[in-house]
Amino acid sequence: MNFIKIVKFDFMNIIRNPMLLIVNTVLPLIMIGIMGFVTKNSYTAGSVSSYDYYGVTMMIFTALMIAITATNTFMEETVKRGNGRIVFAPVSKTEIYLSKLLSTYILATISYSVILLLGQFVFNINFGGKNIVYIMLLINIISLFGCSIGTMFCCILKSEEGANAVINIPIMVFVFFGGLFFPVASLGKVVETISYVSPVKWITECAFKVIYDNDFSIYLLAVIIGLVGSIVCILICQITFKPEEYV
Repeated sequence: MNFIKIVKFDFMNIIRNPMLLIVNTVLPLIMIGIMGFVTKNSYTAGSVSSYDYYGVTMMIFTALMIAITATNTFMEETVKRGNGRIVFAPVSKTEIYLSKLLSTYILATISYSVILLLGQFVFNINFGGKNIVYIMLLINIISLFGCSIGTMFCCILKSEEGANAVINIPIMVFVFFGGLFFPVASLGKVVETISYVSPVKWITECAFKVIYDNDFSIYLLAVIIGLVGSIVCILICQITFKPEEYV
């Protein structure tokens, strides 16, 4: 079976699921609105509004949480039954798990790019102005990392339930050290130093540098860190995934 056809098949399975569509389109805007409204009195002095700050951080958080969509795309029971024939088709095991990862990533790329454009040009959230394309790329990189994490845990744990039960732990660690909800520097030098292990920290810091300082000094490094994290996850998928355990 043609790899492109498998990816298309998996992508159509995602968009037929209304909950997955809502989580990856409407929910991010709701999160930005709620967090921006609740904290708006804390951002009255500077040029950065609460909606600007949480617009960036909530998009990064959402992009990382695409891992949950990836586990559903890969291991949800009805999806597994429908994809059972792929296991017995003349395709490599790489194509099986990679098609799930790529179809989820395509959804993330489309959804989050549209949200960023709406946020900037309709809701006046600062996503970089003329540099918005660079912010889109950063969000796409962390989305790829999220898709890779979700797929990796499915390959390791062999079930959607098992993957979802464990996946929140590393995600919350990345989010905590990434400073998405509050700056980790306030917790001391040791915590701040540890935070640089998190790809989310690099993506977040880079995004704010680009948006407010037009500073691209760590842009390439942030992209490379996100890509390396994704590649490591994919390599683990290649090692741990066994097609016979997929059915």
